Amino acid sequence: MVKSMTWSLYKHSSSDRCVLLSSESPIVIYAQIGGSVTIPRDSSITADNVYVNWYRGSDKNLTISRNPQGGIQLGKDVKTRASLSPDYDLQISPVQDSDFEVWRCEQHVLTSTHVKTYKLYHVTIPKVPAVMFGDSLSLECKTESSSARPSITWIPPENSGCHQIKRHGNTITVKDVSRCHSGVWTCQVNYDGRETKATTTVFVIDLSPSPPDSIYTSLSSSSTVNIPCSLSSKIPWSVLNETGLQGGSWSFTPLSDQSQQQPLLTLSVGPVVRWDVTPGTNSRVKGRELKDMDLSIHNLPVSEKIRGEYSCSLTFKSKTLSRKVKVEVLQVNSSGGSRVYEGQSVNLTCTLGHSIASDLEVVWKYPPSFPPPPPQPPQRQHIISIPEVTMQHSGQWKCQLLLKNGTMLTYAALSLKIEKAPVDVWLCVAISSGVVVFILLIVITIIGIRRHKQTMMYRRRKTRYCCCKKDCSPSVEIAVGLGKKWKCGAPRCDRKGHFRDQRGRGSSPPGPPLVHATATA
Repeated sequence: MVKSMTWSLYKHSSSDRCVLLSSESPIVIYAQIGGSVTIPRDSSITADNVYVNWYRGSDKNLTISRNPQGGIQLGKDVKTRASLSPDYDLQISPVQDSDFEVWRCEQHVLTSTHVKTYKLYHVTIPKVPAVMFGDSLSLECKTESSSARPSITWIPPENSGCHQIKRHGNTITVKDVSRCHSGVWTCQVNYDGRETKATTTVFVIDLSPSPPDSIYTSLSSSSTVNIPCSLSSKIPWSVLNETGLQGGSWSFTPLSDQSQQQPLLTLSVGPVVRWDVTPGTNSRVKGRELKDMDLSIHNLPVSEKIRGEYSCSLTFKSKTLSRKVKVEVLQVNSSGGSRVYEGQSVNLTCTLGHSIASDLEVVWKYPPSFPPPPPQPPQRQHIISIPEVTMQHSGQWKCQLLLKNGTMLTYAALSLKIEKAPVDVWLCVAISSGVVVFILLIVITIIGIRRHKQTMMYRRRKTRYCCCKKDCSPSVEIAVGLGKKWKCGAPRCDRKGHFRDQRGRGSSPPGPPLVHATATA
């Protein structure tokens, strides 16, 4: 390429003499609005005492300069965000639309002056909207016409797990996009031995892959678990709304009833995006505001009821994106509960609520005071049978769930408490009843003896005397006894005062002694 030569008069800033200098056509420099650009000075000037002055176009006011004595100085009323590199090259960041013009660099060494001019040209990448997973992507890199002949290379984003190749040409098309294509694409422009890079950000809307394995957790009083779900890249919610986001949801299919899907959360779309608990559900999930790419369920309390499959989905006008996560809960069950009486038989079972897969294995950790039992066959590794528990079995029993390579997925523990066997309640009742019966027998015996004594006392007859008045006639003397009246001198009472029966024999009346008698005329 033939470079044109021009001549111009230059008035030195520190003297009144003019120097006739020759200059070539402005050097082509490509830059992107909003990016940064470095305009190199003539590197052949290597003197330490060089004065470097940068000007905008034909403007005589300095933009920025380097003075060996005074250092770097910015010009007055400079709108361009300019700086100097360690080599005194001009750096502009960010590049504004007004910066795309001619720039002049003057270098002074003693009486010598060296001048070079540069011109900024546009390199632009039209903005592309967010792309749904599986759709196609088209990118174009435009360069403003200049004397240079640029070549363009597209550099894809650097995403983990993705291997992509560079593409050449102003326009490229990518079919069936994935998360690997989401990120910063770079348009590398090579021209006249120089290089300029322009960038654009591509948003590929997709959800991150589901975990390759189930999420394993264990049952305890305070344990919680997070159910993961997230966007595959950091996409602002405003971009998702522009793409046609209509809603989203979390649902749950329990292990115990795989035919019944339960709604958990519903996505509320608007200025504030949040998960809201679906009305009418008895789940323990909590709603929350979403501010980033994380769509997960946080701090779900662990119980047997959370075993199952969770589904996270986002619904757009064109398609629905969804991911599924399976949750497994490990626990240790005791056939006799956590409190067992000494002498009982107990089975300890390490379970996921279903049969453990063949690629997993169970390892038990025993209490320190308990000698390990003999090895169990593979199909019985998850069960420990204790025919008769003793105090040595007290302590924490831990069940570890491992992969075949030894990686531990989770563990569950059970604190077993062994207590002395109590006396049987019915035995206590029988003993108490026997004591009561014995006491009753003693009481009844005593009562019987006393009544017998009283009966015998009533049957005994003693001699009683009839107390009659002396002045009464025999025909009218009366003896009183046992509520009956007896006449003195009557057949029942002789003259000596003894009672007589009808046969005339003395006897004692059946009652208390007569204490007094009365007489009548």
